[in-house]
Amino acid sequence: MKKEKVFSVSLIVLLSVFIVLGSGIISNSVQAQSGSHEGIKVGITFMTTDNEFFQAMENSVREEIEGKLNGTLLVSNGQHDAAKQLNDVEDFLIQGIELLLLNPVDYEASESVVALAKEAGVPVICLDGDSIGDRDIFIASNNYDAGVIDAEYVAERLEGEGKVVVINGNPVSAVRNRFNGFMDTIKKYPDIEVVAEQNGDGVKTKSLTVMSNILQGQPEIDAVFAINDPSALGVLAAVQSAGREDEMFIVGVDGAPNALEAISNGTALEATAAQQPAKIGKLGVEYGLKILNGEETPDEIPVPVKLITEDNAADFSW
Repeated sequence: MKKEKVFSVSLIVLLSVFIVLGSGIISNSVQAQSGSHEGIKVGITFMTTDNEFFQAMENSVREEIEGKLNGTLLVSNGQHDAAKQLNDVEDFLIQGIELLLLNPVDYEASESVVALAKEAGVPVICLDGDSIGDRDIFIASNNYDAGVIDAEYVAERLEGEGKVVVINGNPVSAVRNRFNGFMDTIKKYPDIEVVAEQNGDGVKTKSLTVMSNILQGQPEIDAVFAINDPSALGVLAAVQSAGREDEMFIVGVDGAPNALEAISNGTALEATAAQQPAKIGKLGVEYGLKILNGEETPDEIPVPVKLITEDNAADFSW
């Protein structure tokens, strides 16, 4: 009986050891499947980094990758050059990135960027601008709504009648959707006429030049829709330089700090459809990791926008 008792105790101890070891193996397996991605290397390429919107997005991504995952973030400034952006991504892949966050210079030209990354087995998350090709997910502000919001503000301020100028931008999906949202909405007001539309490339200096030329040819302008806040600030500078600030008002898109300052100071820049670049960046990392873990993700994630005027500018920030 004594030997049987000792054998039983030994068997129990042995089984307990196997259970503990098995639990550890299962736990490690679950961790491997969930994927901590500690030390991950990520590349992010922007159409330009000379824009506070993209700088805010980069800071958010950097916090997620380097601050929380102890990883490495490689950053590229595409400088509005599709060929340069492609070369930059080639360099990223040589350096061994595991995830690509892409803010494309051009909707169509970026297809080669997407194809290059996918051939290397690297997931592609498009941020703010979409791309044709086999990208994994597109995360951006609801840019069509941004155009709609601005158009509704313009129509209300003009009481349904007036002359409007549109300062457009580069051929990316975000710009196209804002433009379409604005134009589709403003067309509902037959007494509002778009008297000029020019491309300011989404930057302040070019928009200033373009607007200066428009001012010379248009003696009557009631409102200006600028495709983003750098463009709106360029328009504002042109209008102020021409001494015509009291004749018109300007609306933009972004919610950039310097635009909020201009709005708060009572300039002709009266409103902006504000985006959330930090949230877009954070979502890009979150869903990129989900894809690396083999999880299913939606094709697109729209991020809401909101109208900012002098009434609520002090309460908003990126």
